[in-house]
Amino acid sequence: MNSRTALLALAATTAALALSACGPDNDPSPAPNTASAWPTVPTGVTTAPANDPNCTTPAVPAGHRMLNLSEAATATTVHAKETKYLCGKPEGGWVDAGEEKAYTFAAGATAKLADLNYGTHQVTLAQFAAHTDFCFNHTSAKDVDPCFARDTYDVVLDGSGKITSITQVGLTKPAG
Repeated sequence: MNSRTALLALAATTAALALSACGPDNDPSPAPNTASAWPTVPTGVTTAPANDPNCTTPAVPAGHRMLNLSEAATATTVHAKETKYLCGKPEGGWVDAGEEKAYTFAAGATAKLADLNYGTHQVTLAQFAAHTDFCFNHTSAKDVDPCFARDTYDVVLDGSGKITSITQVGLTKPAG
C-alpha cells in the first residue's frame, strides 16, 4: 500500500469512527466539543446549542451556503440539501436540514476540491463532477482526491440562485 492510499484509508477510518461515536454509556446525545476540526470555513463563536455549551459553530461568510450533496453532480447541476451545524463528539459537522434542491452552475463557475494537506485546489467542473461520481458511486479508479463522509460544500450563489463557486469542505489543521 503506497503512502497516499494509506493516508486515504486513515482519513476514511477516522471519519467513520467520528460518525459512529456516542456519548458516555452509549448515550446517543452529542458530547461537548471543545475544538471543531471538520469545516474549512472561517470559524467564529456564535450562540451554542443549549445542550453543548462548549460548541464553537463555524461562521459562514456572507453570501455563502453550506450544502450537503445528495447525489453525484454533473458538470452543470448539483443536487444538495441545506445544512445546519450540529455539535458532537469528537467534532461537529454540517448535517442535512432541508429538502433536496437542484442547483445549476453560472457561466464561469469555479470548483475546488479538498486534499489531505488541509488545503484545496481548483478543478474544472468536469473534474468536480467526476470526483463526486467517484465518492458516491466509486466509479473512477483515477480519482486521487479524498472523499469526506459528509459531502459538504461551501457554495456561493449569484442573484438568480446559480452556483458561482463551490468548494469541498475537508480537513482543517488541528489547533496547537
